[in-house]
Amino acid sequence: AIAGINKLSSPYIIYADSTLQVPLSILRTKKVSARVISIKGAPLLVTGQNKTLQLHKGDNVLPGQTVVTRDDEYVHLIYPDNKHSRIGPESKMLLVYLMRLADNNLQAEFFLDRGRMTNSIERKLKANEHFRTRTPMAITGIRGTEFRLKVEDEETNIVETLKGRVSLSASGKEVMVAKGQGSKVTKGKPPAPPHALPPSPNLPVMQDIYRTLPVVITAPRQKNIRSMHIRVSSDEKGLNTLAEQSVPPGRNFSLSSLADGSYFLFFTGTDQQGFESLPTGPAVLHIRTNPGAPIISSPKNNQKFFKSTVKVRWLQSDLADHYIVQLATDSDFTRLVDTQQTTKDFYITPALKPGKYFFRVQLETGDGFTTLFSAPIAWEVMAQPKLGSLNTSSQGGDEGITLRWPAMANTAGYMIQIATDKTFNDLIAEDNNLKKPSYTINFQLVNGKYFVRIRSKTKDGLKSPWTPPQVMTVEAESSWLPHGIAVLGFIALAIIL
Repeated sequence: AIAGINKLSSPYIIYADSTLQVPLSILRTKKVSARVISIKGAPLLVTGQNKTLQLHKGDNVLPGQTVVTRDDEYVHLIYPDNKHSRIGPESKMLLVYLMRLADNNLQAEFFLDRGRMTNSIERKLKANEHFRTRTPMAITGIRGTEFRLKVEDEETNIVETLKGRVSLSASGKEVMVAKGQGSKVTKGKPPAPPHALPPSPNLPVMQDIYRTLPVVITAPRQKNIRSMHIRVSSDEKGLNTLAEQSVPPGRNFSLSSLADGSYFLFFTGTDQQGFESLPTGPAVLHIRTNPGAPIISSPKNNQKFFKSTVKVRWLQSDLADHYIVQLATDSDFTRLVDTQQTTKDFYITPALKPGKYFFRVQLETGDGFTTLFSAPIAWEVMAQPKLGSLNTSSQGGDEGITLRWPAMANTAGYMIQIATDKTFNDLIAEDNNLKKPSYTINFQLVNGKYFVRIRSKTKDGLKSPWTPPQVMTVEAESSWLPHGIAVLGFIALAIIL
């Protein structure tokens, strides 16, 4: 049988370094299997009986079984003697055979029907070992190397060598693809001559720690590159893939599903012909989103205050060692009014002058980790109205007494009260809709002292505190009607209205 398969004739001379084809059925072999060491998503395993099962970490994949991945799913297989395969999304790979011969050498063959996979062998294969991958159009063989194999569509395969050399055969022709080279196989044609892979991209600019999700990283720009690719792994060698993305150069990668921890990033670029560069990396990615930035609970943003001190509260975190607060007169926080540390969940400002203010707070943990600052809030401290010295006109004639005070900016109007007592229980005059900083008493007052106070109001209806009361004295010579008549007239008017 062996002679017939290998077309040998009597006297059946076999020369050194010759290769013989031997039927698997007559080989003395030991059963071995591939083991799943990591997965992402819920990939499937199709058994020899066409039964479909969900694949889990730790499962074995036996000869005759097929691994199927869907969108954003990955499978990492390890074989005896530390050989690896990384199967990418939207892929279908059949483990044709995997066996250990009587001389302890390993032989394996795979069939990649669609998608992409990366094979890696850390030590050079022995003469009687092989680790071969077939596609619908080509066969690859390796000896101590790492390469990517992509079944792009029904018409095209691509092989890219990352380490060592790969033999690529199709349509009876063979080419050797060295490190940093790639080759295409088109259906019905021999492999194209090896083509240099594009240069590896530069590492992008990254933050020391990413404190919020998604992690946003700008893809490097590079000439003649149509897309940039990022691969996220949990290990420094890049064996356990957690996520992959491709974007045009200069656009943003956005990683939103990673938990707090450290990760390793690998970057590649793909040129206009579809060849992908050797990877750049690993670049270390640190994510810590817990605890998050403090959340301010009061006051409301853009609130107005007539008081000079403001109390700010935020939600307390059990992970906080202390908080760092900043108060500024500009939204960029370059003109700081106050900055301090506190262990409390509130902050009271110093006495503030009228104007616009901005506030933010960040948290620091016991191990020295600082969160981002909170979303800033702003408020405005309004100038309080001041009566100053009341300017009055003399009482008499039809004009009465006119009170005037300094005008205030950003004010929609004023309110005034005049009373015979400091507590303003006995009001003799009141106006809540003054448009100008003046008020005319158009009825006669009896001699004596009167108390006056004012306050301003903003366009959105916010009212300032009342000013401290000031005393207005009505002299005897300026009074020509009895006070009782004036008060009765006022009361009568109020009843009529």
